[in-house]
Amino acid sequence: MSTPAALTQPLPDMARLRPRQQMAMECARCARYLGAKGRVLGDVRHLGLPFRLWVCAPDCQPVGSTVPNA
Repeated sequence: MSTPAALTQPLPDMARLRPRQQMAMECARCARYLGAKGRVLGDVRHLGLPFRLWVCAPDCQPVGSTVPNA
């Protein structure tokens, strides 16, 4: 079993994510379509409800980020 990426990377603010990102249809960071290749970023509670956030790749960058991939 793999360790969630959240152990090494901060979780995004749930209030700023689009509904499709909150529902694991799009990457929680870059908003690309996930499909079957998604990876768990971490679990959060928002408005009292549990959410599991997913990312398309461990090194993807948020939309508009100027930081290059490591």
